[in-house]
Amino acid sequence: MKRTVYFIFLAALVTSCHRPIPDENAHIFRILSTCSLPGYAEDLDIIDDLVYVADNQGGLQIVDISNPENPFVIGEYMSEKSIVSVAVRDTFAYLAVSHSQGGVRIINVAEPEDPVFVGEDNWYYGYNVVAPHNDTMLVYVAGGYWFVVEDVSFPQYPTFVRRFSTPGDVRGIYVIDSIVFLACEQMGLHIFNLAKPDSEALVGWLDTPSNARNIFVENHYAYIADGRAGLIIIDVADLNNPVLTGQYDTPDYANDIFVNGDLAFIADGEGGLQVIDIENPGNPIFYGEIETSYANGVYVKHDTIYLADRDMGLVIIIQEKDQ
Repeated sequence: MKRTVYFIFLAALVTSCHRPIPDENAHIFRILSTCSLPGYAEDLDIIDDLVYVADNQGGLQIVDISNPENPFVIGEYMSEKSIVSVAVRDTFAYLAVSHSQGGVRIINVAEPEDPVFVGEDNWYYGYNVVAPHNDTMLVYVAGGYWFVVEDVSFPQYPTFVRRFSTPGDVRGIYVIDSIVFLACEQMGLHIFNLAKPDSEALVGWLDTPSNARNIFVENHYAYIADGRAGLIIIDVADLNNPVLTGQYDTPDYANDIFVNGDLAFIADGEGGLQVIDIENPGNPIFYGEIETSYANGVYVKHDTIYLADRDMGLVIIIQEKDQ
């Protein structure tokens, strides 16, 4: 009898951890347009009316979205190695190359119709790259078990100026001034303060339930796309003591996240686009969704959602107006 009661309790516990059933009055999203690409779209960045897509074996694809109902490729940089992340600043695109001797590669995109290779630093695997727009000298690269700070002031000769070995496989980066937040897969969130010397730079960390794949930081919350665990929300007001605040279990595998206002947009693998209301970070709730083939990356601009989808390429999504 005790064993029966135990199994009933366990079943109830497991059920309570499942993804909530979406509200039948959920907000409606629809696909406005798509742009097929030659590879497997992994990541994207947007500058003005151009989307730069890290297209894996398809290299860097540059898509004109001046008419979002009719996007089209205007330029490409083909690579012998897989391009899995992209960040654009000024006239340069910084590419993460996920191979041995891949690292970071710099492409001149001053003429987007004809992107040109400039330089690379290739001693490590590259998985993600960010190029803060308030910084003209540095880019930050997730390099597997390395977090790398690259000096790109001479783009022909990029070189690391700082590097940190991490206990988890670094996959995502978010930078605010000298503070760097890392999504370290099986080891969760790690926080570095680059104003400190190397031996003191790691100031806080918190494990997450699954594999921390990417991260977005807004106000004093870190929003993590945590693989099978979906959305994880962590209070980072005290960098030395991050605190788990909320969680929302998405249907598939949370790969990437973008926060816009009170909404978190999640590229959720076979779950497509998942949109979660985070007005109350301690109680995130379902807002809406739309199915795509396999969503890897997400970016939101002017209330339009752009997905890097493995099979569909660039997917442009809008929310239907409430009736």
